[in-house]
Amino acid sequence: MNHEIDATPGQFPEPPSNPEGGAPDPVNATLPPALPTRSWFARYRRLLIPAAGLVVVGAAAAAALVLVLTPRTSVEKMVPASVDVYAVANLDPSVSQKMNLLRAVHRFPDTSTDQKLAQQLDTALKDSGITFTGDIQPWLGAQVALAARIPQGNAEVPVALFVVSRDDAKAMAALTKLRAGSQGQKYRWHDTAYGGITITVGSPTTSAPPTSGALKAGAYAIIDHVVVIASSEALVHEIIDADQGRSARLTDSADYKATLSKLPADRLALAYVNGQSMISRLKTQLTTPLAASLAGIKGLGDAEAFQGAALALSARQDGIVADATVRLNAGKLSASTRDALAHAGHADSVIGWIPSSSDGFFAFASLNRTIQSALDQAGPDPSVRQATDSVGLTGPQGILQHLTGDFAVEAELDRSVLPSGAVMLGTDDATRMRSFFNGILGLAAEGQAGRPTNTTYRGVSITTMAIPGIATQDHFLPAFAVLDGMGVLASTPTELKAIIDAHKDHTAIGKDATYGAAAKASISNPASVFYLDLAKIVKAIETAPAGSVVQGLHLKTTGNLTPLRAFILTSDSSPDGMVERFVVILQ
Repeated sequence: MNHEIDATPGQFPEPPSNPEGGAPDPVNATLPPALPTRSWFARYRRLLIPAAGLVVVGAAAAAALVLVLTPRTSVEKMVPASVDVYAVANLDPSVSQKMNLLRAVHRFPDTSTDQKLAQQLDTALKDSGITFTGDIQPWLGAQVALAARIPQGNAEVPVALFVVSRDDAKAMAALTKLRAGSQGQKYRWHDTAYGGITITVGSPTTSAPPTSGALKAGAYAIIDHVVVIASSEALVHEIIDADQGRSARLTDSADYKATLSKLPADRLALAYVNGQSMISRLKTQLTTPLAASLAGIKGLGDAEAFQGAALALSARQDGIVADATVRLNAGKLSASTRDALAHAGHADSVIGWIPSSSDGFFAFASLNRTIQSALDQAGPDPSVRQATDSVGLTGPQGILQHLTGDFAVEAELDRSVLPSGAVMLGTDDATRMRSFFNGILGLAAEGQAGRPTNTTYRGVSITTMAIPGIATQDHFLPAFAVLDGMGVLASTPTELKAIIDAHKDHTAIGKDATYGAAAKASISNPASVFYLDLAKIVKAIETAPAGSVVQGLHLKTTGNLTPLRAFILTSDSSPDGMVERFVVILQ
C-alpha cells in the first residue's frame, strides 16, 4: 500500500482560528511550513496525459471508421420528390452487413471469391464497350440508385441512374469511353449547362438503321460527385434543382419518412414506392375516353387507401432478409377489408397440422374475412354470386359462415417428383364441411364421380372418392375428413393419414430443424406463412429418375442451388398497413 501523502492544501483540514488572541495551538505550531501549491492537473498528470492520448487515438480511429463506412456523398439529397419509385444499394454498408453479405455471396460457386464476382460483372457489361474492373470499379463510390416516375398516357417512363463517384476524372473517362462505344455511336452528342453543371445530351442519329428505332434520347452529368444518367435532359434539370435546394426532395416527404420508419436502419439496399402519387396517376388514366367506356370500372376500391410501400434488404449470418412494409389510410378502406386487416389472427394453430415431411406450405388465419372482403370489392355482380353459390361457398347452405379462418395448403414431392398435398380449412360445422367437400369433388368430376368409400383411421372417418379418368397410379385419389374443428381434403388417403398423425402425435413441421431455423428469423406470431424447404426440393429434383417431368431442368449440373436451405415469407397486418419479411436461409 502506498502511504505517501501529498501535503498540499486540501489534504488536511485548515486549523481553527484563535479569535481571542491567546497562545497559538501547540499542535498547529508543530506543522511544517506549507509547500508550494500544486494544481489538480499537476497531481494527476501522470494519469491524464496517457488517458488523453488514448482518447485522441480512439477518436481518430472512430472517425476513420466512420469515414470508411459512411459515404461522403449521398444520392438521397438529389432525388426529386416527384418520383414514384426509388431504389438504392449501399455498396459500403456497416461492418456486420458487409461481412454477412460476403459470407452469403461467397457460398455460391460462381461468386465464391471477389475475383469471380468481378468476372460476372465484366461478363454482364461485355456488349457495352466497357468493363467493370477496368472502367467502373476504379471510381465506383458507396451508392448506386435508380429513380422512376409513372408517365402520363403513353409517354416514355422518366428514369434516372445515380452512381456515387470517388474519382470524377475516372468517372468522366468511363462515360466518354461508353459514348465512343458501339452503342454510344448511335447517338449525336452535345453539351449544355444548367445550374453551373455541364450536361451531355444524346439523341439518336438520323442515319441509325431501322432496327434501332427503339433508341431514345438521354443525358448524363456529374452532379456533386454523383454520375447521373437520365432518360431526358429535363429530368437532369429536376435532379440538379433538388440537389441545389431549389425544389423539394423525396427524403423530405412525410410519407417517405413514415414508410421507412418501419424498416431496419442497418440495410444493404432500399426500394420505395410513392403510393399516393401512383394512385393519383392511375385515377387520371381512368378518366381517359377508353377507360370511361368501360362500364365495369367504378373506381380503385381499397387501392385508394395505398399510401406507400418500401422494402429493405439486409444480410444475416445464415442468409438474406428482405423486410417490406405497406402503409394504408384506414379511413379509405371498406369495412370488410378494415376488419380483415384488424383481425388477421395467427397461423400457428393450423401449422400444427402440417406434417414435418412437407416440402412447402402456405398458411394464414383469416380466410373467412379475406373472402368476404373480396366479395364486397366485387360488388353486386350477379355472376360472382352465382359462381360462389355453385361451389357451396355462399348461399343458404354455404360454408363461408362456418369457416373459422384457419387455412393451409401443403405439398410434398415423392421420388418421382410428383406432388401430393392437402388443403386444410378450420370449421365450426363438421356436417357442412363434409357436404362442401363432397360438392367440390363432384364439380371436379363434372358429375361423374365414383361412389365414395368410407374407412376409419385412428378413430377418424375418411371418405375417398375416385375421379373418372384419373387412375390411382397417377398419385391422385382424393380423400377427406373432418376432425377437431379442421376439414382436410388431401390428394391421397396416405397424405390425409400423415396429417392426422401430425395432429394427434404433435409431430408437425414445427419440430423440423430447417423450418425452425427459418421461423426463428421471421416475424413472430405471423398472420400468414409461406415456406419452402429448398434443400429437400433441390435434392428431390437432382435425384429424380430418368424420364421424370423435371428431367429438363438440368439442376444436376449446377452447384449454385446447393447453398440454398429454405425460404420463408411471413406477414402481419393492421388497419393502417401490412408488414412482411422474406428470408432465404443458406447452408
